[in-house]
Amino acid sequence: MSVFPEPGLVLAGLPSTMDWEFGGFTYGLEPLTLPEPGDPDAAERPGGLPENVYGTACELIWRAGEDGVPGLSPAVTKDGAEELYWFRWITGHQVSFISWRLMAQLAAGADSGAIPVRAALEQMRRFVRLYTAMLLYTGSCPGSLYHEMIRPSMRLRHPSFSGGWAPDFWPVRDLLRARRLAFPSSEELASFVEAVKVHQLVHDGIAAKLVPNGASLLRQSSVRGSDMKLLHILYDNYFLTLRAGVGRQPIVAQMLRRLMAIAQDVAVNGLCLDGGDAELPAQLLMGEAMRCVSEFADILSDAACCAAQLPARARPSHTAGTR
Repeated sequence: MSVFPEPGLVLAGLPSTMDWEFGGFTYGLEPLTLPEPGDPDAAERPGGLPENVYGTACELIWRAGEDGVPGLSPAVTKDGAEELYWFRWITGHQVSFISWRLMAQLAAGADSGAIPVRAALEQMRRFVRLYTAMLLYTGSCPGSLYHEMIRPSMRLRHPSFSGGWAPDFWPVRDLLRARRLAFPSSEELASFVEAVKVHQLVHDGIAAKLVPNGASLLRQSSVRGSDMKLLHILYDNYFLTLRAGVGRQPIVAQMLRRLMAIAQDVAVNGLCLDGGDAELPAQLLMGEAMRCVSEFADILSDAACCAAQLPARARPSHTAGTR
């Protein structure tokens, strides 16, 4: 495992083998360290990484979609379900936070002219697809487990706990709603908007699956928090997210670590959206959503290459998708 010379709790070693290297044990968690939203990436530390390290990590993520991880049991038993879905809930959200940050930087670069608009839109599309995949991944838990374990854990942090408190979401809120897009018409813009529509479809489907009555904690609670800074900190704390000056290299490395573990998990355990305890909402049975399920491994690999600024690698058609 190659390690960045970063201080503190920035775990930025890149995967170097097909063995499980994340979290200290199978389905363990790691803290995520990001700058404050809107703050620039910290200057990179001397030394950097050998040229081929990102390429090796992306290759392993690509391979994990087919090969899984040696020594990991073929399937998690019912007794181990809480551990697996807690890993998915926390780690999938952390990947979403990184994807939002990278999207926000691309949009800012396009607005300022530092990045060609069409190139920025194409990369943003790939991160929207990654976020959509993470909605499927975090929402793959059985509804019963969500209501027995995950929802109470959020309520214990705050009676009105809400995804709207996610600090990194605010800079991309309009992007993910396809609102106020000040980009000239192009094929890349149309593809980006289409990806956003699929994200919205999957978002609504996961919400309908996990909370069929639509009663979020925020809607159910009479408690209201007015200090948004505190609510941001509570949200970060719940998802094991720290804020500190971090450079782009360790930010991307933290993403690749998580994408490798997620690819290994899904290759071994499958995505299994229904969790075995309920019919899926209509949104998740539509072709666009099912395509994200079948292309899950490729979405991870594509986003890894995009974040590492490497060419995407196409998976042969006979090995594409999840199991």
